Amino acid sequence: MSRNEYLSAIGSVGSILQYYDSDKKIPTFGFGAIVPPNQNASHCFALNGDIFSPEVDGLDGVIEAYKNAIKKVKLYGPTNFAPII
Repeated sequence: MSRNEYLSAIGSVGSILQYYDSDKKIPTFGFGAIVPPNQNASHCFALNGDIFSPEVDGLDGVIEAYKNAIKKVKLYGPTNFAPII
């Protein structure tokens, strides 16, 4: 996968924020997609596919989770952030 604007933003922000997480286990979520296996629209889902354990290992884990998720989900919008905030 070529580097897109989302990956650039994840890298830029993550390279700073990763140092504020002492165990380097980062909960990683996506917003606004049709998510397998049920193909339901979700405005907040774990990028690693496990909503009960959404953590990944460090910034590299975040990037890999994003790359894997983007292959499996269908982007869907507009995203409703109000319930999350």
